[in-house]
Amino acid sequence: MGSWLGPLQNAGRVLLYFAYPPHCVVCQAEIEAVAILCDTCWLAIEKAKSEHEDPALDDLLFKSHIFKENIILGCFSGILQEAIYALKFHNQPRLGHALGRRMALWRAKDLASIDYLLPVPLHPARLRERGYNQSLEIASGLAVALGVPVCNGLLHRRKNTRHQALLSAEERGDNLRSAFYQVGQIAHRGANWAG
Repeated sequence: MGSWLGPLQNAGRVLLYFAYPPHCVVCQAEIEAVAILCDTCWLAIEKAKSEHEDPALDDLLFKSHIFKENIILGCFSGILQEAIYALKFHNQPRLGHALGRRMALWRAKDLASIDYLLPVPLHPARLRERGYNQSLEIASGLAVALGVPVCNGLLHRRKNTRHQALLSAEERGDNLRSAFYQVGQIAHRGANWAG
C-alpha cells in the first residue's frame, strides 16, 4: 500500500505548484518550491548585514542591553524587516529556520565562540495565537548550521508584554523588565550563550 503513496504525493505537489506557484514571502516573485525567499531578497538582507557594521549602532545596543555582546543579522529595516514580519505575523516558521542558517553563514566568525542557544520564550497566550515561537525557529536554524544545542525551556515569560514593533528603545526595555524568569539550571557556568 505504501509503495504508491510517495509517487501520489509527488504528483499532488506538482499539480499544486502548477496551480499555485510558490512565491517569495516578501516580494511575491516566483521562486523554486524549496526556496522561501527569492535571490534578490536574500541579497538585500546580506547587504543589510554589511551595512550594519556601524560602531555607533553597536554602542547604542550595548548601552541598552545587559549582554556582553550583541550580534545581529542587520539593521531592522527594508527587506529584513519585511522578512521578520512575515516570519512573525504571516505563518512562515520555515523562514525563521532559513534566517538562522543564513545568519550562521554570514556571521560565522562572530558566532564561533557560542556554546548554547537560548531562544527568547513567548508568553503562552502569544504562542497559542501565533502557533510557534519565531525565536526558537531562528535558533533551530542557527543550531543546525553551528552544531550547538538549543536550550529551550530554561526561561519562561511571566508577563504577556505589548508588541515591541512600535516602541522606542527605552519603551522596549521597560516593556521587557521582569518579563522572564529562569526555570532550569545552566549547565556550564562561564559558557557563551546566544539568545
